[in-house]
Amino acid sequence: MTLDDVTVLIVDDNPLNRALLTAIVNSLGVAKVETAANGYEGLDAIAHHKPDLVLLDVMMPQMDGYEMCMRLRAIHGRDELPVLFVTALDSPSERAACFAAGGTDMVSKPVNRAEITARVSVHLENRILLAGLKTYQSRVCEELAMAHATQVALHPDRRQTADIRARTGVEVRGIVETSSELGGDFWTVFETQRDTVGLLVADFTGHGVAAAFNTVRLHALMSRRPPGLGGPGELLDFLNFELKRLLQPGQFAGAFTCELDPRTGALICAGGLAPQPILLENGKARYCPVSGPPLGAFMDASYDEVTLTLAPGATLLVYSDALVESMVGDELVVDEPTLLRWVAELGDGDNLLDGVLARFHGRLPGLPPDDLTLVSLRRGAGLIPL
Repeated sequence: MTLDDVTVLIVDDNPLNRALLTAIVNSLGVAKVETAANGYEGLDAIAHHKPDLVLLDVMMPQMDGYEMCMRLRAIHGRDELPVLFVTALDSPSERAACFAAGGTDMVSKPVNRAEITARVSVHLENRILLAGLKTYQSRVCEELAMAHATQVALHPDRRQTADIRARTGVEVRGIVETSSELGGDFWTVFETQRDTVGLLVADFTGHGVAAAFNTVRLHALMSRRPPGLGGPGELLDFLNFELKRLLQPGQFAGAFTCELDPRTGALICAGGLAPQPILLENGKARYCPVSGPPLGAFMDASYDEVTLTLAPGATLLVYSDALVESMVGDELVVDEPTLLRWVAELGDGDNLLDGVLARFHGRLPGLPPDDLTLVSLRRGAGLIPL
């Protein structure tokens, strides 16, 4: 928006005053000037012309400036439509009445050309700056919404997980909540040449655009990982090497990955700076000891594997550290013993993730202070399809 785009409305019952004010406003480079002779006409002009600034007299017939200003404030906020009172009333009480009615500023009659030029210029410049800021904000919101949709699309959808369940009997579910429009958490499920089902959950440092961009990098790396990788440890070795070359200093990711053989239940796990996953079996929950260095922090990092057994019907719960590190005042929202109890109480049914999340938000409503991801991997209790 420029001065060529703005509209100024002058409301005054005196035609000479309207002409003088119009000439002053025109001299600033404003071509669109509307006029009205009383409050009723002024409100009608606002509805039709949507001005960017109103110059308003007080003493007018039919409806004075005070009433007009109060009525327009019921529709337009002070930041949306500034009102500059131009009045011969100059006592302290009358000045206060102008601002109480919703005025933004005021000048006294008889009109001082230099003063009104300066005040009109300030309000129009602010209006132009505000319009530019709103346009920029709108564009950023649209771009963030598009980026958020793109990021959500990186995670497995229901069709993909349903297909894996139909062919392998392995059920995978995931929930991601971001602390802002964009987050640094990522998860994916995949199948290997060994007929195993793989899972990767990662949590990058930071929030917002930078962290979200790193999840896109990780997604790209997963799509071009070598097909001959021997297992979760080698997958993390590959990802660590590539991320170390890509990430800025101080950036890294906590990660957990595993591969499940749906026929035997053999579960091979590896991790780096990630919370220990929980194994839920026969109503009992326990932590699985998986540890290692973060991804992207050290070029020579290595990742040990841990082998477990996932019995038919058993569930592995993987989560980002926001679940066990978020605080309410000086206390953790949920400590590790409490989380184990929650998981055991909820059981390995379809409501496990939703139940944990509901209990978490029961103690900490609203958006989490950090990106929060919950993923469950459940081995089917029936026969595995051939």
